[in-house]
Amino acid sequence: MKRLTSAVRDSLKAQNWYGALFLTLALPDICTKLESPNSGSSGPRYRAWFDRYLRAVYTRDIMGRQTVFMTAGDCWALRCSVLHEGTDDVGEQRSRETLARFRFTTKGSHRIRIENVLVLDVASFCEEFCRAVETWAEDMKANDAVRHRMLSMIEVQSEPFTPYPGVRIG
Repeated sequence: MKRLTSAVRDSLKAQNWYGALFLTLALPDICTKLESPNSGSSGPRYRAWFDRYLRAVYTRDIMGRQTVFMTAGDCWALRCSVLHEGTDDVGEQRSRETLARFRFTTKGSHRIRIENVLVLDVASFCEEFCRAVETWAEDMKANDAVRHRMLSMIEVQSEPFTPYPGVRIG
């Protein structure tokens, strides 16, 4: 998973906001598939992962009142809208719970909720997800099945390699 979180962080450093955001939103899908490869639909897995690793990040006590900036359903709706439609408008997503739209910025404003619109700093958002993935990876350290499945993850080869006996690339 380090390859993927590093790719997100490298994208942020290069100000490749869209690359960072798209990969960030896919990370929980990857984690949950590694953890439960036969558990069916990705939506329930994704929402459960969000609740386990990110719900506390997006819930704050403000002046004695619990404020939820984003729910698991809202995050799933965002993932679906961004990855499949290229939009931050989640108003038509069935899984949305409290939000209708997200607005991403590079100006440092983060977790500002105005009515049903959530403003997020893209770098902060991506970093929160990267830290959650790192926590998940630490939780999975003793899980041999997950560690074994991680070995089959995509890897871009930067050194010469042999994809098939007798064939050398690079």
